[in-house]
Amino acid sequence: MGRHATAEPSNTETMSTTATTSAQAPGFARTSVGAITVTTVYDGALPIFAADMHGESPERITVLLADGFLPPEGDLMTAVNTFLFRSGGRTVLVDAGAGTSLGPGTGHLLDNLRAAGLVPEQVDDVLITHLHPDHAFGLVTADGDAAFPSATVHVAALEARHWLDDAVAASAEGVQAQIHRWAAQALAPYRAGGRLSTFAFGEQPVEGMTAVDLHGHTPGHSGYLLDAEGEHLLLWGDTMHNHTVQMRAPHVATAIDSDRPGARAARKRVLEEIRTRAWMVGGAHLPFPGIGRIGFRDGEARWVPAPYRPVESA
Repeated sequence: MGRHATAEPSNTETMSTTATTSAQAPGFARTSVGAITVTTVYDGALPIFAADMHGESPERITVLLADGFLPPEGDLMTAVNTFLFRSGGRTVLVDAGAGTSLGPGTGHLLDNLRAAGLVPEQVDDVLITHLHPDHAFGLVTADGDAAFPSATVHVAALEARHWLDDAVAASAEGVQAQIHRWAAQALAPYRAGGRLSTFAFGEQPVEGMTAVDLHGHTPGHSGYLLDAEGEHLLLWGDTMHNHTVQMRAPHVATAIDSDRPGARAARKRVLEEIRTRAWMVGGAHLPFPGIGRIGFRDGEARWVPAPYRPVESA
């Protein structure tokens, strides 16, 4: 995540909040994936700054952004998507948005969930890709209560171990220290209620969903591969923060990555897997509704969003 050319601070310094903007239509959209309907529920938007992108020259990053009709500062209204569906007879949500952590530009998940026809009490499982606030702090209300009072929260054991480790938190500085605090607060009511479950990569936290090792962005960054009866959808969390840049230059990492070489390796590895297996993709920061396919030509990847179409069932 990068920095505006003016004195505006970067996400790595403050996990930048976003400005108040005019409301859009209700932020949900449904996509058919094999036999399953996946509902993208929009949490809002946040800035991803070009100055926080590393591994390529600023000039090249500016060119890549311009090819996507984005300003040289970056994408200042990057989507924050979550994904809802039925699997194994349960209502499953992947990621929980930012809650109250990052200002009024985000934190709209619960309103948009209701607009989609569900209430938080109907969610049985919340699968967290990683414990950064734009994915996890929506687990709690402004009062610190569980936003999903009936749900079990699932997170990779490596991820929980890192962000909930008191010794690691005590030695962390700046935004990393804040992320530790947010993670502990987000998980607190679920831990207290015995509704926090951890898993290893390769396991199925819920039936039909396999946890995929995407560590690098964070120590336990997880993807979730949904088996949709003839089609597969990889929900890849923060494998890419800015698809305009990172599809064509997957070696570009971001300042918020815990392990930049690891994040680069995960991105290149999963792109090759997608090329080989033709999986569909859902991304937290791909343009809403964030579901589609990746095409490959002349050594470069390109994003092909799923078309807006009627679905057979809600």
